[in-house]
Amino acid sequence: MKKITLSAIALSAIFAISTLTSCGGGETHEAATEEATTEEVVVEEPAVEEPVVETTAAVDTEAGKEKFTTSGCVACHQVDTKTVGPALKDIAAAYADNNDGLIAFLKGEGEAIVDPAQAAVMAPQIETTKAMTDAERNSIVDYIMAAK
Repeated sequence: MKKITLSAIALSAIFAISTLTSCGGGETHEAATEEATTEEVVVEEPAVEEPVVETTAAVDTEAGKEKFTTSGCVACHQVDTKTVGPALKDIAAAYADNNDGLIAFLKGEGEAIVDPAQAAVMAPQIETTKAMTDAERNSIVDYIMAAK
């Protein structure tokens, strides 16, 4: 019985000490709140508007690269090397000054002009690009056209 009593007293003492130290040594909650509030008021500064920098092209290219990669296009297309499909630089050269033609192809509304023999291989993937939003498809076109 003595061991249980001593264990209970020791446990109670440890609990009391940890409670006192975690609460700031007897400091009341209101005092801590007042100090924090005072510090917040002193630290608070007026908002300063940052100048807006136009980086739309770089953002679209990065977004296009991300969409191109996550949609599986990289399985058949590389930037400089023809693999299953034509290289991006070859696509960009074929559609130079004709983004609308590339967009039409990716919508399934245009003919393949880079490598028509591979059009049948690309046909199932056109369903993926047709399901994309215009913004996603345009970002992929921007990425491809940057590969010139």
